[in-house]
Amino acid sequence: MLNENLKRLRIEKGYTQETLAAALHVVRQTVSKWEKGLSVPDAEMLVCIADTLEVSVNELLGAELPQEESQRNEIAEQLARINEQLVIKNRRARRLWKTLAIILGAIALGLALLFAALVFLRAQYRDRTPAGETEWVCTLDGERYGWSVTYDRNYQVLEAGGDAWISDHIDFLHCHDMHEVQGALENYFLLRGGTVEVVRDTGNAALGVPPMTAEPASQPE
Repeated sequence: MLNENLKRLRIEKGYTQETLAAALHVVRQTVSKWEKGLSVPDAEMLVCIADTLEVSVNELLGAELPQEESQRNEIAEQLARINEQLVIKNRRARRLWKTLAIILGAIALGLALLFAALVFLRAQYRDRTPAGETEWVCTLDGERYGWSVTYDRNYQVLEAGGDAWISDHIDFLHCHDMHEVQGALENYFLLRGGTVEVVRDTGNAALGVPPMTAEPASQPE
């Protein structure tokens, strides 16, 4: 290849990139690009390089070209083929880097989403930590029934349970807050002449959650 031959002949002739660039009236970076195969000199410059290094153009190109008047055209065609190969090579390299950038971007996005999901789940888990429990005793027609809920720091119901009679007669489906649970109990029992009383209410001081401090409900007049 031209780039390999140029570098080899330059070194053999005792030139550095700087001294060869000065002799050709170009900058050192131009010589560096030629030797790296990032660009190719035109036909006229190729003849100047051959003259400076005291070699034939054939030797620079690594090919045998006919010694005729049309040699300059042959050289131009050879350079055109080399340049075409260089363009294809650079296009493939850009495509590869673009694909790699897309893959790395997708990985980075996936990691960011995973991190965000972990942060969200951690916050959810923290907020769903039990912070207290409230227990009610309800009476109706001489019968006593118990119901209790465990709640988080936002008083959202985590667990609820008690006498099956209560769950059979009261719909807690939309009761997500412990106060809503108490409201459902009062709406059922008090309207039917019963009572609802909070017999135990705890909060977790370590989480900064006070007890619900609900007053025992009394029968409406």
